[in-house]
Amino acid sequence: MFTNFFSRIFPFGLSVLLAVPVVAQQVEVPEEPDPEDKAKAEAQGFRLPPQLRRVDYRDANPWVLHANVRYSQTESAVKFSGLGSIPSTRNIPGADQPDFALRQYDDGGVALDEPRANETDASGNQSSTLGGRYQVTNGDGDVVGDFISYTPGQTRDWAFLDDRQVVNGQLHLNSFSAESSGANFARDAEGSGLGVELGVSKRILKFGRKTDVSLSATIGTSDFESRTADRITANLVTLTDVYNILGTAPAASYLAPDFELLFDDIGNEVAGDGREITIPLQQLTADRRITTVPNGANIQGEWEVKGAYYSIRVGPEIRSHISEKLAFTAGAGFLGVYVGSDFSVTETLDLDGYPTFTTIQVNATENMTDLIAGFYAEATVEYWITQRTGFFIGATYESVDDFVQAFGGRTASVLLGDATVVRFGIIHRF
Repeated sequence: MFTNFFSRIFPFGLSVLLAVPVVAQQVEVPEEPDPEDKAKAEAQGFRLPPQLRRVDYRDANPWVLHANVRYSQTESAVKFSGLGSIPSTRNIPGADQPDFALRQYDDGGVALDEPRANETDASGNQSSTLGGRYQVTNGDGDVVGDFISYTPGQTRDWAFLDDRQVVNGQLHLNSFSAESSGANFARDAEGSGLGVELGVSKRILKFGRKTDVSLSATIGTSDFESRTADRITANLVTLTDVYNILGTAPAASYLAPDFELLFDDIGNEVAGDGREITIPLQQLTADRRITTVPNGANIQGEWEVKGAYYSIRVGPEIRSHISEKLAFTAGAGFLGVYVGSDFSVTETLDLDGYPTFTTIQVNATENMTDLIAGFYAEATVEYWITQRTGFFIGATYESVDDFVQAFGGRTASVLLGDATVVRFGIIHRF
């Protein structure tokens, strides 16, 4: 059987071997390529076909870096509310309390009185006559001063600024403040609208050779500022202590305008002949009154809020290539905004010409930071100039809660929410 198989296959194999040289002679040898075409091909280097080339760089570089400028199409707005609250600048103890050195009001003052050095003996005992007067002489025995004696329950050290404070033989000393009656303003923010962003994404899933899903994270920064000045009304709150004047009060215009000069080591007002003409005042009083006049206070104010916020976006992103160079992306996810701002307030109480020792106002700045949560959705168009570098343009919709800063009963609400942001920049695979 083996002999029979060999006898059949041998003639067939021999015929094939004899035919190969004949066929080889009939195949034409290819011509040498054109030298110029060969030189151009060698200058370009080795290049994969477009489809293979796109798949190769996408597979080898799963990370994409974004660096871009952002421009907000929606201007932020700021609402100022609760304006016009000016606390009293005076810390006035109860007018019936004896343990105080000086009770100072906005339009006057009462100091604690005690025997002076020139009306006490060597042991410190009072040598002057209660309710009377005493004289001071020089070394020659000449009288150089004639003063009111110290009397318990009375004081010689007091002052006031306006004749209207004397009513029926009583002195009204006042401390003024204001409480808000709800004044508010809404103003557009004056931020530049421009900001910068830096983001990165990493491919986590592929669908075919043209579409993939990435996890994206982006951080950006923007600023805002709003300032307004206006005249408002508020409720006028007046604390009044009423003292009995133990005699005929001098005119306020006669008293020294500088409050501190009324409380020196000499005493109060002294006439040109050295005679003290100050009238004693009731030392303590339980007659304290607090009145509130709705919208009775005029306030000139300036309010400003200035700050910046850092946005952090994290979420999935889908990218689809429609050609080697052109791609579309879309994404959505969590938005966190870290806001920091300074709220500056200047509010001055205007008493329509009524005199006070110092200006009654609030002038301060409060700093605050907060983290606010929201969401975003975005879409971009990418154009890849090379296999790894390109540029993009797109838009992002951001929705976030308002940022509210409080200061002394006032609030500044920065309306950051529902903003459309235009983004353009460069992208790079690595």
